[in-house]
Amino acid sequence: MRHLLIVATMLAAPATAQIRDPAGSNAGWPAPRPALPGVARDLHQVDRSIRDARDAGKLSRKEARELRRESRRIAALEDRYARDGLSESERAGLQARIEALRSIASARRKP
Repeated sequence: MRHLLIVATMLAAPATAQIRDPAGSNAGWPAPRPALPGVARDLHQVDRSIRDARDAGKLSRKEARELRRESRRIAALEDRYARDGLSESERAGLQARIEALRSIASARRKP
């Protein structure tokens, strides 16, 4: 029984050494990056472009709905990424998706 306790203690020691400071200190860990400041503004502009294109007849009701749905997906993804800070690749991915959505929303519909 004593040997089992010693082995269990030895196995648990490396795991406990990796636990962060319970006070919330990030000493030795990279600081999380803040959310991308322009995402909300950019998505608001894209939503406005979608609405304007729909009102002008450049987008069908279905197309506008799909674009607004994609806008909400991007916002949800940004929220999820922002929980622990955005990496450079996450930032680039969000910006690429926003730009793609913006270009689709501003494209003229073919007759």
